[in-house]
Amino acid sequence: MAEGVEMSPEDQAAAEVADLWRAAPGQEVDSAVIWLHHQGESEAIQQMMFNDFTIPNAGRVRWLWPRAPLQPSSIRGHSLVLQWFDVKEYPICRTVRGVPDRPRKGEDPEDVQKAVARVEAAVKALEVEGVPRRRILLGGFGMGGALVLKTVLQSREPFAGGVVCSAWLPCAEDLAESLREGGITTEMLWCHGARDSVVEPVLAAQQAKMLKEAGVQIRFQLFPEAQFELSREPLLAVQAFIARCLKMEEKDEEEPPELPTDGTQSALWLHH
Repeated sequence: MAEGVEMSPEDQAAAEVADLWRAAPGQEVDSAVIWLHHQGESEAIQQMMFNDFTIPNAGRVRWLWPRAPLQPSSIRGHSLVLQWFDVKEYPICRTVRGVPDRPRKGEDPEDVQKAVARVEAAVKALEVEGVPRRRILLGGFGMGGALVLKTVLQSREPFAGGVVCSAWLPCAEDLAESLREGGITTEMLWCHGARDSVVEPVLAAQQAKMLKEAGVQIRFQLFPEAQFELSREPLLAVQAFIARCLKMEEKDEEEPPELPTDGTQSALWLHH
């Protein structure tokens, strides 16, 4: 950021994080992946899945693995759990069966927005460091994937891409008023298992269809044998998508300057 420009507290905090990253040797990067874990888990499980994954033709890629804060969980007796936002009840479904049937209790929009702000802080730090949003890909599993959806859809500028696995769109009723241009133009992949018992596959498919109808560039891919997991087949699809989104455009080879017509200048050109 240019000197003399007054920064907001949020920008200042992001700049401080970026300064820490810049201070680490060999950390200059061309692009980044921010991957978000599921509720009640840490980033370690997801890290292991991508340990051997290299992205060809993407330059220097930094992976960021934010950890959700410890918060009281409604579904676990208000005990402290690593979670991005609170979920009132599982499974994530259209209708809770009972006498009578009722809608599932949804997430608190303010709580979800606080989680979005956490992700945006990491994105802003990368931007302050010099990595543009169009070179940052967001991905996540379960609750992490749900947060990726909310963050991307509300972005005014496009990301390099978005990946959501076994996820859902929290506070879906707010889509019309929260959807921004960057959310429409960012390409996203939604992988879901047909045997998922945590996030209802039919609900996920309906939400993906709703997003497509709103103009969002999202591809919904259902895996017949997958459950609530990032198994081998969807993992390969995710890796291929990430590689395509972060592939750097090959620079055109510089054309040699035209040879001057003047004989003396030609001699000088050939000499060099």
